[in-house]
Amino acid sequence: MRIVFFTRMGARTAQFVLVLAVFSVATLAVAGCRRTHPVIAVIPRTCGTPLWEPEHVGVADVARSSGLDIYWNAPMRDDDIQTQISLVEKAQARGLAGIIVSPIKTLPMRTPIRRLLAHGASVVVIGTELGIPPGGKLAYVLNDEQLGGQMAARRIGSILHGEGAIAILGIDPQLMSNTTRERGFEATLALEFPHIRVAVRRLGLSNVPQEQQAAEELLHNGENINAIVALSLASTRGAYYALVEFGKDNVIKLVGFDQDLLPPIRTGGIDSVVAQNTYEMGRVAMGLMDRELHGTADASEVHIAPVLMTRENIDSPEIRRILNLKWWSAQ
Repeated sequence: MRIVFFTRMGARTAQFVLVLAVFSVATLAVAGCRRTHPVIAVIPRTCGTPLWEPEHVGVADVARSSGLDIYWNAPMRDDDIQTQISLVEKAQARGLAGIIVSPIKTLPMRTPIRRLLAHGASVVVIGTELGIPPGGKLAYVLNDEQLGGQMAARRIGSILHGEGAIAILGIDPQLMSNTTRERGFEATLALEFPHIRVAVRRLGLSNVPQEQQAAEELLHNGENINAIVALSLASTRGAYYALVEFGKDNVIKLVGFDQDLLPPIRTGGIDSVVAQNTYEMGRVAMGLMDRELHGTADASEVHIAPVLMTRENIDSPEIRRILNLKWWSAQ
């Protein structure tokens, strides 16, 4: 049938069709052999917040220039450790090239990460150590929590002029980064501002309503405090809501951690926030991942300095870069 078909079209036309057919087959063969870009799963504690969306921008900046694709997913709440573990396990089951994860809790995430490493996956952990030594296929990119604690202590010392009583909210023993910042804060406060007394300490959860309730109970009990230090995103937001509810947002100073609630910083309802530079953490993490995939990783643990965000600097170029949410512009 083909010979008869070509004969009827004429010699030159038949030759053109043969060349086109060969070219088409060759193109299909190349397309079939061509590999897609390696896909890296990026799983923060949650998404859609000024704390974690800048990480998306950072990883996208590096992925674009490194020939990597991103699978970005996260729990809807930053206290949902089971969903986060499920996302990690699904990423492993899909056989993705590597995983970048910011654990909600330290202990529950150890076993899933050990399984990933046992299967030869490349892993970069952002935000908190897991008690698994770095090296080989595992690297850490950590907020400098010790420095963050020192920043908060010196801010408290400055705004209270070295005297007064404070409450510490949001202490979370289940997250190593949180306990590190709390120790750094208390050690610096005791050393540099001995006349500032810690009157109240409260354990915390990654749940804003519960943190608000804890702060409201503190205020309802009539504790004589001059300032509150909130060690997490949830405790910062919860403490602010409680201060507004009791009409004390301009009376009791609030120094928080982990940028989320930005307008009150401009109005003075929140004095300041020790902000994580998650943009830079994401950028560094994806760079480490790229080198891990190529077997050229030259660092296994990197610490990124936080920044004290205040009314005076919130609109500065440095803070705008940290708060960059336009991850799609990096695609």
